[in-house]
Order: sequence, then structure tokens, then C-alpha cells
Amino acid sequence: MRLIDELSLDALEGSRPADSLTVWAWRGDSLVVAEPLEVIDWSFSDIAAENRKVAQEVSLTVADPDGTLGAWRLDDPLAVTGARLQIIYRVGGAGAVNYGMYRLTSNEPDEVTEFRVIDEYGYVEPDGPLEPHKRWKSVTRSVVKLEAVDLTVEPDRDRFEAPESPKMGATVLSEVKRLLNPYFPVVVDPGVPDIGVSRQLVFDRERLEAVQDLLGRVSARYRMGGDGECHLYPRATNPVWRVGPSEGLVRVQRKQSFDGLYNRWVVEGKEEGSGNPVRSSVSIDSGPLKYGGPHGRVPFFYSSEMITSTAAAVLYAIELRAQFIASLALELSVECVPRPELQAGDRIEVGCPFDGRLAWIPGEITSIKRAGTTVPGSTSLTVACAYGDVIAALERTDWAKHLTGELPPLTWDRMPSTWGAGPSMSWDDLP
Repeated sequence: MRLIDELSLDALEGSRPADSLTVWAWRGDSLVVAEPLEVIDWSFSDIAAENRKVAQEVSLTVADPDGTLGAWRLDDPLAVTGARLQIIYRVGGAGAVNYGMYRLTSNEPDEVTEFRVIDEYGYVEPDGPLEPHKRWKSVTRSVVKLEAVDLTVEPDRDRFEAPESPKMGATVLSEVKRLLNPYFPVVVDPGVPDIGVSRQLVFDRERLEAVQDLLGRVSARYRMGGDGECHLYPRATNPVWRVGPSEGLVRVQRKQSFDGLYNRWVVEGKEEGSGNPVRSSVSIDSGPLKYGGPHGRVPFFYSSEMITSTAAAVLYAIELRAQFIASLALELSVECVPRPELQAGDRIEVGCPFDGRLAWIPGEITSIKRAGTTVPGSTSLTVACAYGDVIAALERTDWAKHLTGELPPLTWDRMPSTWGAGPSMSWDDLP
């Protein structure tokens, strides 16, 4: 979540003057346009970094009354050869939220030229249609469409020229800092663990993919902050905001799809020594996903020469089934009032009507879309909710206690038709 002051948080909860954007254009340490750009309309998208390497994208349309912002040359002020946009979201009647620094990737002017007759004493156009002391003057009205992305595009474009490996004694966090510090400061948020990495590890070509792989070993991610810094943050965090019918929620919708809903896992390999094929499988044997039940037969196949015995095949099939059940997710589409501080990767609670009451379901924001003209529109969120958390909210129970045996286990037969999944958490504050 971006930093925001208490006054702005209070203002976001109620009526206020119109919000606005302030956008400065830089190249290196110098402003290339003396005044902030005049923004006509804008849109932002933000996707969790594990789903897209460069997570944040910005589209702006800015006024260009004197026709100087549309780029011709590669050294023009808003040329794509290094110009950066500093974007600040100003909360009407309160403070401001730094959105961050963005690398300009596209400059597209849209110009309309009109010709007008003006007075000019002494001017005569020979054989022209105008009377003496009149002439034509062209007037150009222009806007410029700008596209920009967050600064992780810099290490993403700077790929390794040759394979690299970690130094002696390197850790996940030291390696991530080594790979990213040439481009921006790296901040490690609370809760991110650190472990050693082997010198046998090889980084080949893609720098940002190497960062993603390293952080995956400690269940962490990266995202750009409001001041041009890169934050390393843990996947599992506490909710940072609650949105419901009386707390900024405009609309919430959900969707189910049967794509990827497997119910049997088949693992194949070759027996060590003889090379004979080995094969084993496990299924879901009860509930709505029962193999051979109304859902049908939907096998998932895995083959590897690392599987060298029937016992190994059985164990890995069981592990694949467990990973699948843990990954089940319900996706909520949430439309809410403008919330400039939220980022993809934040966890929130969404109040959903269910059985005559409000069920508070926690989930992780996987994408955000914002748009506006001179007045910001609503914020659209995609929120992935853990299946266990959905069950806990709908049944007013603590899913974790069922898993640990403190409460009787929940079976597939008790799963409602509306469901999803992801990491689980405790719900001691549920009504």
C-alpha cells in the first residue's frame, strides 16, 4: 500500500472537492517541462508482479496548447529516450499520494489545424481571394497521448549479456539488491525472510525473471513504491482495508469457470535400473469434484524421469492434488470509490451479501484499474479469495481449526456452490 496521511484517509471516506493529478516530466535529474502537464484524462492498471513482470501501466492525455510536447526528435522534452513522469494524486480538500515515477514509452500527438483570417496592415496577397490587409493564419490545437510503465522496465530491458551466478555467502535478499540497486533503491518490508543461495545457481539472460525466482524462494514479491523505490514484500499480509456497502463499495460480482478444475492426477516415470514405465494416480473421491461424478473425469498428467518408483509416483500425485486444493480461488470483481493508496498485492476484506447477512471475505488484490477525466472515476479491483477463507466467512467458522483438528473436518460435501481459494487466515473478529 502506498503511504497516505490520516487527513487524506478521512477525506476519502466522505464528500470532498474533486481529486486531481499533478504530473511532472523529468529526464535524469532535470525537469524538461517547467510546469506540470495539464492532464485531460488518465487511466492506471496495476497487476501483481508474479502475473506480469512490469506491473504498473499509465495512460495520459495531456493538453499541448503551443504544440511543443508532441515529439519529433529523439531529444525532444517528452521523447521516449529517457523521459520519466512523476505522478502525484491529490485528494480534494486534503493531502497527496505519491503514485511514483514512470518511464515514458510512447508519445502520440493528436493535432488539429484550423486556418483563420486575421488583420495584418500592409499585407496583400496577389491574385488571392482576400481583400488587402487580410491574411490566413494557421492555428493548431493539440493534445498528446502518453504511455508509461513503472521503473521495473529498466532492469527488465537490461538483460544479462552473459550468465551470472551468486557470490560466496550470498542470500536471496542480497542477490535481489545486487540485481536491482543500479536502477532504484530497494526497501525490504517487514515480514520478508532471508535464506542462503547456492553458487551453482545460474542467472541466464532475463534479469527480472531472476529476481522473481529468487523472491519465490522466500514467498515474497516486488513492486514499485510512490517515491521511485522498489519494495520487497511478503505474500501473506494482514488486510489493509475493509470495503462494504457502507464503506465505499459500489458493486461486487463473482464468477466461476470450470477451466482447470481437475479431479485426478496421473504421474508417470521410469523405474530406476530397468527403465520400465511406472505410473500411479490419485483422485478426488467425494464432493462436487468427485472423479466420475457430475463434474466428470478431468485428469491432469505429469511425467518426469525423476520419478523412478511407484511409491515416488504415488507421493508426487498426492502432492499435486494437495497443491491444487490449496490453489482454488474465487475471483471477486469489486468496484469501489477512488482509493489511490491501494496496490496490487494488498490484502483487503470484501463485504458480500450472503444468506441475509454480510459475509466478510478476505482476499488479495491481483489487479487494479483506475481511470478519470478532470474528476476521477471509481476504482475497479480483482480480488482472489482463498477457498478456505470463503468457507470460513460463509459458514462463520475458522477454517484453520478444521485443518488442525480442533474442529471436525469440513468435507467436500459441505462445500457451497460459490467457492474459491488461496492462503487461509484466522477470523476471530467475525460476527
